[in-house]
Amino acid sequence: MSTPISNPDQHATPVGPAWLYRMLHDPHGKSYHVFHNFLNIVIFVAAILGALETVEDWKRAHGALFAKLEYTIVGVFTLEYIANVITARKKRDYIFSFWGVIDLLAIIPTYLQLANISGLKSARVLRVLRVLRVLRVLKLAREAMARVQAANQAELRRNPLAMNLTIYFLALFSVVIISSTLVYYAEFIHGHVETVQRLENGNLRFKASDLHGDLSGGKMVISGDSKFDGTWEIKQWKPEQGFFDVVVTEAEVAEAASPAETKVETDAIDGAQWAKDTQFHSVPQAMWWCVVTLTTVGYGDMYPVTVWGRIVAACTMFLGLALFGMLMNIVGKAMMVALFGSESMEDEAPKAGHAHPVTPGQPCPTCGALAHQVAETR
Repeated sequence: MSTPISNPDQHATPVGPAWLYRMLHDPHGKSYHVFHNFLNIVIFVAAILGALETVEDWKRAHGALFAKLEYTIVGVFTLEYIANVITARKKRDYIFSFWGVIDLLAIIPTYLQLANISGLKSARVLRVLRVLRVLRVLKLAREAMARVQAANQAELRRNPLAMNLTIYFLALFSVVIISSTLVYYAEFIHGHVETVQRLENGNLRFKASDLHGDLSGGKMVISGDSKFDGTWEIKQWKPEQGFFDVVVTEAEVAEAASPAETKVETDAIDGAQWAKDTQFHSVPQAMWWCVVTLTTVGYGDMYPVTVWGRIVAACTMFLGLALFGMLMNIVGKAMMVALFGSESMEDEAPKAGHAHPVTPGQPCPTCGALAHQVAETR
């Protein structure tokens, strides 16, 4: 039978197993801190792995390891979600709450990708599912709020500077990961090339079933181990018809493809990929842009050109201002404590046991109060 837990917020019988409830919701227990510290590490690892997975060389070399770690992380988040449902007093309220939805979105994209559903295999759907995975970072915000609440309840704020800096760096890490991931998926448009044909004017026509976005007037990068690798100017972009044409200036490259009038499509392009010519090739590269934007340095070496990329950039700029104000507030309070022993000059109450001056305008040499201020308080 469950036993009550001493909790300053709610003196009630725990829901579900008592040990599980203590581990998830009782900040006074050792298991609570052990579990939440472990969960924070898992969230950090998940965010970093999600960024490294976008580096093509790393993914090609360590794809199996990335997959195993992803399944392990999803397993941990799944057990946490089930445990929260079990220990929730009002399960429906938790499931449809903001944090309940975040917990669900942290695991559902991976399960949907594992499902053998043809509608989930399109490039657009897969991109949305991968973007949703970055919402796992928001779980750090809940962990930070829980730490602050536990510290306030237990009156453990002996070192507010350390706590404020912890919250600041959690917020900074979350903004960098989320902004970098969103701008990467907004700017880096890519897919697989299926076949290629040579047109009458010598240009090449690449066919692919996963074309998306609007790349007309831009440049295309073909990568792989074929004779067509390189950066080409897009002559015609027809995603609804499943092909795009590029301008070819080298005759030997064009000759490697079968003529379009023969209706024979070369298979020498197997394994190649198409990608928009952009500098946002991975999330780690986008992190450099994010740091430059957040600090308002603005080197101009990387900048988004798509509509969604610019929307993400605008939000990142405003978040950078908010984070800067937050940091200045923390530093200001730390300097007040170092110089005056308090975060505010108003925190010091007038000292008793001494005579105040009676001459108008003369300050008290002990507490600094003026004569008229003392009269008003009496």
